[in-house]
Amino acid sequence: WAWPTGSSRPPTGTPAHRSCEVNDYADAAERHFLSGCHDLQGGHQATASHCFGIAAECVLKALMCDLQPQNKPVSGNHLGLKLWAEFANHQTVQSHPSRVAHVQQYQPGFVGWAVHQRYLNRTDPNFAQVRLTQQESSARGLVGLMQLIQRGLA
Repeated sequence: WAWPTGSSRPPTGTPAHRSCEVNDYADAAERHFLSGCHDLQGGHQATASHCFGIAAECVLKALMCDLQPQNKPVSGNHLGLKLWAEFANHQTVQSHPSRVAHVQQYQPGFVGWAVHQRYLNRTDPNFAQVRLTQQESSARGLVGLMQLIQRGLA
């Protein structure tokens, strides 16, 4: 396969699509979290929920990449039970067991969250304020922990 002419990213489905070398999960986590906060303040609960979940997914993947660009495959799973389990058992994370415990404390905020919810009507109960508050709090904690790890403080 070859990257499209003029493209800095490989097409979806190529071997490099899921590598830490190509995807900056840490930056994506921060970007999605900030977008979620902006959308929540603007009254766009459904979009905020989606952004908070994607931010959490990106944090898990960034930590599995040990926050470093490298040519190691990462999960193709979206945020859900499979990705949380993969994270807890990932070889990079196993060298830092306290990170697993710190990260898992934020998992309850995303119970029931699924990437396919982006197709639901904005009035769906999945976007109730109490759920969004939990998601925002958990995403904030995950992104904050990731930033501490990046600085060598956790």
